[in-house]
Amino acid sequence: MEKKEEALKILNLGIKEYKKDNFQLSTEYFEKASLLFPKNIGILENLALSLYSQGKFENSIDVLNKALNQNDDDDEKAFELLQKIYKETNNKNKLNEVTLERKNKNKLSLKEEIRSKLYFPNFANSKEEIKLNRDILNKNLDNILSKKNIELDVSKFNILPPIFQLSYDEHDNLKINKKITTLYRKIYPKLNQDINIIKNDTDKIRIGFISQFFSDHTIFKLFSGIIENLDKKKFEIIVFHSFKTRKGNSFKKMMELEVNENITNIFLSENFEEKVYSIKNNKLDILFYPDIHMSNDLYFLSYLRLAKFQITSWGHPETTGNKNIDYFLSSKLCEIKTAQNHYSEKLILVDHLPMYFYKPKVENNFQLKNEHLSIRNKYCSPQSLFKFHPDFDEIIKKILIKDKKAKIFFLKDSNNVLTKSIYERLKKKVNGNIERLFFIDRMREEEFINHCGQASVLLDPLYFGAGNSFHESMYYGTPTVTLPSNYLKARIVKAAYDQMKLENSPVVNTVDEYVDLSVEIANLEEKKALDQKNYFKNQASKYLFENKLFINELENIFIKIMNNKIN
Repeated sequence: MEKKEEALKILNLGIKEYKKDNFQLSTEYFEKASLLFPKNIGILENLALSLYSQGKFENSIDVLNKALNQNDDDDEKAFELLQKIYKETNNKNKLNEVTLERKNKNKLSLKEEIRSKLYFPNFANSKEEIKLNRDILNKNLDNILSKKNIELDVSKFNILPPIFQLSYDEHDNLKINKKITTLYRKIYPKLNQDINIIKNDTDKIRIGFISQFFSDHTIFKLFSGIIENLDKKKFEIIVFHSFKTRKGNSFKKMMELEVNENITNIFLSENFEEKVYSIKNNKLDILFYPDIHMSNDLYFLSYLRLAKFQITSWGHPETTGNKNIDYFLSSKLCEIKTAQNHYSEKLILVDHLPMYFYKPKVENNFQLKNEHLSIRNKYCSPQSLFKFHPDFDEIIKKILIKDKKAKIFFLKDSNNVLTKSIYERLKKKVNGNIERLFFIDRMREEEFINHCGQASVLLDPLYFGAGNSFHESMYYGTPTVTLPSNYLKARIVKAAYDQMKLENSPVVNTVDEYVDLSVEIANLEEKKALDQKNYFKNQASKYLFENKLFINELENIFIKIMNNKIN
C-alpha cells in the first residue's frame, strides 16, 4: 500500500509539472513512478506524453509500445498518441502498419479507424505524391460516408479533419471540404442540432469574435486591431477564448481591452455543451470566426448556428464548405473575378486588405544604411516549412544556378521533422549547391523582423504565401517576390503591394520570371537596394499599417448584414 501511495504521489507531482509545461521535470517524475509500477498503463501514457511534448518522439514511441504490449483494454490513449506521432513525423508506412496490426487483434475502435483514414500528410516529395494522397483521402471519405450507424460523441472524441493540411497545394478544395463537413455531420449527430438563438435586446449590434489564438499568435496580430477599433457606440464586442488559449503578452493586451475599450472576454469550457450554452446565452447578432480549421477545440462549434449571422475570414484563407457559415470576408485586392466559385460562403469583398495591422515596434532596430546591406545575395524565405510545395524547389534550384553567390535561408520547424524532410528533398534537386542552403532556428518577433530587414530579397512560397510575415517585413521594406495563383492563399502579398500603390511591384507570372527578378534584386548595387527598401517602407507606412478606412468599411458591412442588404 505504501508503494502504491508513493507512486500516486510522484505521478501527481509529474502531472502538476506537465500542466505548467515543465516537461523535463514531469518526465523525471513519471520515470520514477514507472520504476515502482513498470507495467502501469496510466503511468506509461503520462511518461510517453511528456516525452512527446519535448519532441523526443523515438523515446515516446518506445514507451507507448511498452504500454500497448500490456494487453490492457484501456489503452486507447496510448494508441491515439502513437497515431499522432506517426502522423506528425509523416511516417505513413508505420501508421498503416500499427493500425492494421491493431485491427488484426480486433482492438481497432471505430474512432481509431476513422482517425487513421482522415490522415493527410503535410509533406510530399512531388506533385504526384500530393495527388496520390488526395485520391486516397477522397476514397477514405467515401468509405466512411458509406458506412451505416456511425454515431460518435463530439464532446468526448475530437477527430480533427485534414482541411488545414489540404490547403498547402495548388488544388481547389471547395468540393473536398464540403465532403468533409458532410462526413462530420454524419459521425457527430450533435453537430446537426437546432439551436434556439436568443434575440439581442439591446440597441447595439452584438458581435462575438471567437478564437483560440488571441494571444502571442498571428491571429492576434491580424484581428485584434479590428476588435479594438470598432465603434463601441454601435457595437458590443464579446471575445470568446478557448481553454487552450496560451496566456502570453498579447493575451494580456486583450484583457486590458476589457477595461479600456469596453469589450467582454469570455473563457469557454472544455465541455462542448457548455461552450454552446455560453455562446448562445450571449445573444449574438453576428459570430465572427477569424480562423476556422486551426483549433481542434473550437472547430466543431462552427457547425452550429449560434448567432443569426456567422462569418469567417482569412485567418485560414480557405472556404469551410460549411452551410452554417454565411459569409467569407475578403478583399477586391485579393480575389479574381470568378472567386465566388471557390467558396461555399457568400463572398464579401472590401476595398482594402481585411485587417487593421499595427506597425511593428522594434526596440533594437537598425538604420537602413549601406553598411547593413553589405551582405549581398542573401535570400530568405522565412515561412513555416509546411508551405514549401515541391514546385518551389525548382525556384530554389534555379536561383542557386543563376547566382553563384546566393545564400538562401529558411526557418526550422519546432521539432525538425520537416526541416530534415525538406533538406533531403532539396539535396536531391540542387546537387552540389546544398551547402548554400541554411536552416536557422526560429526567432522571437523582433529578431525575425531584423532578419527580414537584413535580407537582400524575400521569397514568397508558391500556392500558399506570406501574410503576417510580409507586413512585419515592411518595417524595413525588404522586397518580397511573389507569384500569385487564382486563390486567396497565394494572393495576399500581391494585394498588399496594390494597397501600397507601388510603381513597380515585384509580382511575376512564371517561375523563370520569379528567379530572374529575385536574382536582380539580390544583386542591386547598394544605393539602389537602399532606395528600394526605403521606398517600400514609406509606402507601407502610408497605406498598409493601421488602415482606418477598412474599419469604416467593416462597420458598414456589419450594419448591412443586420439589415439583409449584402448583395
